[in-house]
Amino acid sequence: MTNQEDIIIEEIDYKDFSEGGKNKWVHLLKFYLFPTYRNPEFTAYENEIEKIKSKRRVLRRFLTPLTIIGFFMLLFISVLAVFSPWLTNVPLQELTMPFIPTDGLPFEEPSPEHPLGTTLYGYDILARIIWGARSAMGMAFIPVVISMGGGLILGTISAYFGGPLDYAMMRFVDLMFIFPMGILTFILIPMIGRALITQLIIFGILGIPGSIRFMRTMVLLVKEMVFVKAAKTGGALKFKVMFKHIVPNAISPIIISVFWGAAGTILGIAGLGFVGLGDQTVASWGTDINWGVLGGIITGRWASIMPGIFLGITAAGFMLIGDGLRDALDPRFHK
Repeated sequence: MTNQEDIIIEEIDYKDFSEGGKNKWVHLLKFYLFPTYRNPEFTAYENEIEKIKSKRRVLRRFLTPLTIIGFFMLLFISVLAVFSPWLTNVPLQELTMPFIPTDGLPFEEPSPEHPLGTTLYGYDILARIIWGARSAMGMAFIPVVISMGGGLILGTISAYFGGPLDYAMMRFVDLMFIFPMGILTFILIPMIGRALITQLIIFGILGIPGSIRFMRTMVLLVKEMVFVKAAKTGGALKFKVMFKHIVPNAISPIIISVFWGAAGTILGIAGLGFVGLGDQTVASWGTDINWGVLGGIITGRWASIMPGIFLGITAAGFMLIGDGLRDALDPRFHK
């Protein structure tokens, strides 16, 4: 029992049972004579204690072993990203195209000068991994913000107004789902450009249809609740009803899916780098894996395996935290 609960119980004892025998015996008689009787003051304090326990219970749900592991995974990658200039003495400009080092040989084995060896073009693998952490963490949420933001606005409008607008929006979403998003990405990126920011924007835009359908489902559930009908009856503006009453009560699953979306972004951009469509002017783990595989054979084992390990750590960290948030906030798991 916490100190705060002890203080509350002491206040109950002092207030209810130390003010005199009269109040004490009156409450006891009512308690024994009337089965449904409850002391109002005691009930109020009991509710306060329950609130404290409820807050503690929510925090305890986050502290699962897998969520803690995911947190430390992302903390490790975040430290690499934030302190990249201090963790390696090789500047980023000397690790990306078009710079080619003259003192490095392709696929060198680990040595004191290069603790994890070198890549196909003689870049230091460890330095590329450290700078790649900054690229991974920096690009993780940009497509998620674009897709979730667009889906939130369009999905809310579609579900709230319904009718022809909702029908047209859903048919557009169905049409987008017909096209394989992966193949569409491989077609658009060579046409528009391979710059990293271009890839992130394309990923975000292609993710909007899925977010529209997801947000529409959540809004339809909240739309029929009593407080929304009360706001409409009270004459609230449609914009206010949508984005002040409905969206805040439907956005929790969107927040949880942000972490899964970040993991998907990192793996998707790494996949583009692996097939040779990545932006070679930035340090990317997917590009490193591509350089380590020549002719379908892993030529540089250190050059491909080590970036793959760090890629897996980052994606798994985001997924574990997303699962932890779902387990902690979804009431279906707490029956």
